[in-house]
Amino acid sequence: MRRRDLLPAVIVGCAAFALYRSTLLPGVDFGDTGSFQATVGSPIITPRKGYPLYFAIARALVWLTGTEPAHALNLASAIQGAIACGLLTVAGIELTGSTLAGTAAAWLYAASYTFWSQAIIAEVYALHALFVALTLLLLLRWAAAPTIWRLASFFACYALGFGNHLSMILLAPAYAAFLLVTAPAGWRSLLTPRVAGLAVLCAAAGALQYLGNLRALWLMPEAPRSLAEGLQHFWFDVTKSDWRDTMVMNVPRNMLSDHLAMYWFDLRQQFGLVATPLAVAGLAHLASSDWRRAVLLGVSFAVNLVFAFSYNVGDKHVFYLPSHVFIALLAGCGVTAAGRFGARAPLVAAALLMVYALGRAYVDYPALDRSDDHRPAGVLRAMTDGLDDQHAILIADLNWQVQNGLSYFAQAMRPEVAYTRMPDVLLYAPALIADNQAIDRDIVLTRRARSMLESAYGPLFTSHPYTPGAQDASSIRDLVAGVTAGTRYALCVLKPSPEFHVDDQDLDVALRKLGPGTPVHLAQRDYAAVAGVAGDTPAFSTSSDRPFRASVAVGGVPVELRMDSWLSVDTIRRMGFGHVIAARRHTLIVERGVSFVTFDAEGRALRASYIAGIVRVMPERTPCRRAARARSVKRLGFLPAKPAY
Repeated sequence: MRRRDLLPAVIVGCAAFALYRSTLLPGVDFGDTGSFQATVGSPIITPRKGYPLYFAIARALVWLTGTEPAHALNLASAIQGAIACGLLTVAGIELTGSTLAGTAAAWLYAASYTFWSQAIIAEVYALHALFVALTLLLLLRWAAAPTIWRLASFFACYALGFGNHLSMILLAPAYAAFLLVTAPAGWRSLLTPRVAGLAVLCAAAGALQYLGNLRALWLMPEAPRSLAEGLQHFWFDVTKSDWRDTMVMNVPRNMLSDHLAMYWFDLRQQFGLVATPLAVAGLAHLASSDWRRAVLLGVSFAVNLVFAFSYNVGDKHVFYLPSHVFIALLAGCGVTAAGRFGARAPLVAAALLMVYALGRAYVDYPALDRSDDHRPAGVLRAMTDGLDDQHAILIADLNWQVQNGLSYFAQAMRPEVAYTRMPDVLLYAPALIADNQAIDRDIVLTRRARSMLESAYGPLFTSHPYTPGAQDASSIRDLVAGVTAGTRYALCVLKPSPEFHVDDQDLDVALRKLGPGTPVHLAQRDYAAVAGVAGDTPAFSTSSDRPFRASVAVGGVPVELRMDSWLSVDTIRRMGFGHVIAARRHTLIVERGVSFVTFDAEGRALRASYIAGIVRVMPERTPCRRAARARSVKRLGFLPAKPAY
């Protein structure tokens, strides 16, 4: 790294870290994040969870910080994201020849919505962006001074990146093409035994990262019978072949137009309306000034875009992240194209791009601030409150995202909780229940687990349903039951996931309770929102089949309602599917289903509640008490874990 590039890179990296650290998720989360947080403490990591480099770095940070693993992994993403932004600064300066343009391009990416959201939780995408930026930079440095040592550094870092995410392979076409067309002695000079041997050696060294995952197969109850079988099992799991076969290049034809609309929505969400045409101008400028670099960035963008667009998965937005790197860099190149309008034009354009990027960071900051998001921990705490392995066992059947959170919570925060999954024990549930009752332990079930048990064994068991307390919301109308006149509120209804259901009649009753003139039938569209003061006509109400943003004053408080998802594609949104921002406070994270909040004049949430989704934050229930009952397999004490699923 040249010394003159070091200072702007450090400034951008430190600024990005400050941004991510101030908005960092404090602890556990659901979904893949919960799985990463739970897995980092495991001595055996199977190929299915094969991110060896990610977990090696995560373990080191857990040890160095001495903090709770969930927080340490979230912090690791912030650090990795900040380093990625610093490297992008240097790459941007290299591409544009302008310190300000390169810095603006890097900050444009740093403040982009999806990358920011992934840099504050335990996920692999911040580290992936780091390796995209690092390998791109090393490749550009090799092109400037082609030596075998620079080529070896590029090969080594590229191979190392596969230890974090296998989508590094998507960079291979562009990288290979750039190497071949840039080689000073011609493309044949890169096909020598020396270069080929160096590439193979680096690839083999990178593959060694997965030895621990391969070894884990022989530590499982059903170990492979041969090395060949083990390798076949390893390859199937580490590449997730079952997912790849059904999801890659598998977007239904009748959904292509919707996915195109979603991509246009995604571009505007990341960069607004300015960066995309600027990136097009940047690619054209590169093509005329250095066509080899245009090939490098253009092909890298195109391959990553095609893969993400064709990937029929519920969190498609995160797979667009590598392509966003190249859009940001090309936008920086577009700034230099302004040179045709005068010598000072590129400097002015770069300054404007920097101001634009900083402005977007200011606008999105409240929506991406998860520093006070304790909802996952609250759900899991309520679910396990009062339980310990001396007196009770929890049998659960949960949405997979919540299950991952429970795995971490019971491992790191409440290790005294004994739990298992109902699908895993259903075949021998009578024996399990009898054995636990024999040692005077209660059986505690979630609602879905109870239904599964009753479906399988019918009258063999009787149960004692848990009666919710007066403050617990078991229906939508309960959400608004205690809202007094004059209270500011916002209620959002997003089309729920297939496993959940919004009761339209219940919703209509709840809306009427909020005040006269409140519209009904909001649940008939994908997105709907109502905001106002209880007892009065709503200040805002709308419903739509497309995401929207709206600003309104509620009881004198400026409120922004943002729908930041595309429901026909998004089934998973780590940062929430929408947001309610009141007085620039993150008042409510909107989830699929019904999300409701009351707030004060400062925008602080007084009470936030959810129905018909994976998040239902309720008051903690009273500790579980053992029921006075005869010890019989036909008597099953039932306290549904709260929130119930």
